[in-house]
Amino acid sequence: MQKPQKDIPIFFEALNQMPIATAIYDNSNLNIAFANSRMLNMWRAENEIFGHSFGEVFPVFTQEGFTDILRNVWESGVTYKAFETPATIIDRDFKIKRYFDFEYKPLFDKRGRTYSILHTATDVTHKIHEEKLEDQENITINPATNLRMISYTLSHDAKNPLALAKLGIGVLKEHLDMQSNRRLELYDVIDQSLENIADIIDKTVELSLAPINRLRKQPVRLDLTLPNWCREAKLLYRSPHTELIFGDLFPVNSDQNAIYQIFTNLINNAVKYSSANKKAAVHIYSEKVTNGVLYIIKDNGIGIPQHELENIRMERLRGSNSTDYQGKGIGLFIVQEILERLKAQMAIFSKENQGTEIRLFFPN
Repeated sequence: MQKPQKDIPIFFEALNQMPIATAIYDNSNLNIAFANSRMLNMWRAENEIFGHSFGEVFPVFTQEGFTDILRNVWESGVTYKAFETPATIIDRDFKIKRYFDFEYKPLFDKRGRTYSILHTATDVTHKIHEEKLEDQENITINPATNLRMISYTLSHDAKNPLALAKLGIGVLKEHLDMQSNRRLELYDVIDQSLENIADIIDKTVELSLAPINRLRKQPVRLDLTLPNWCREAKLLYRSPHTELIFGDLFPVNSDQNAIYQIFTNLINNAVKYSSANKKAAVHIYSEKVTNGVLYIIKDNGIGIPQHELENIRMERLRGSNSTDYQGKGIGLFIVQEILERLKAQMAIFSKENQGTEIRLFFPN
């Protein structure tokens, strides 16, 4: 942790008084810089583990995948949250299976690079036992959430191609003497928009009805589809000046319908909220990281006020500076719901009047 030397004892003492199990890793080797008494008790460990790497101290946790998750958080800068996750605790000669809610949260320096990870955890084993959960894999998404997803897609996503079709019809009406080749181009836009509406309905029904364990994960190529989704967003939000900048667009192992929902929502937001900028630009690229692929979507739009970032994913909440832009504040909420079903992760970084960066981690 990059703290003034005189502040370190006070800082660690404050963390030791935290009412939740807390640990800190301070380099890319996942060195254990600190763990409070609650975390040490949870791990059945002593403070002799300080100064050693997480993977070295806890080989069983490494076998169970936690070390790789931590490495990915360090590389990607995306917070990882998990709930009711089983882990094996070694207590002398005994192996004990416990369940935890936990979070790995990266902390950043002034250059935006990870310099430590804050790990918090809660033992929820008693909750699992009390509820007597019998078959986790057969749990389906909440019916109320299903209804919200269907309603949102039909009332919002379907409006994209509808708006394009109406735009094309309006131009045809206003320019009755239009050249035949230009008229044919607009007919193609209208025809494609109607096909997209039918496709959206099919995808939404399939995605909404699919249980978590039946989402069809397969390699999904984004290099062919992302440019088209971006061009549609530029048409929809009448932002022809927006520059689209693409880097590597690696395939992700995921559900194709879910990927459509996620990226069209986020791309629409990026184009919409940067459209007032005369030098609007949207950057989209991906990186291969530990156990998955990281996608980054960056814009130079209006951004999100810092104090509102924490709750921006909640249903019907929008940035206070977005009132001049059409929307109902449901998009990020739906994206978050879908990501959770895919066991994917999202991090949002934003500064008001400077733009927004969204990082999406898709596991292999």
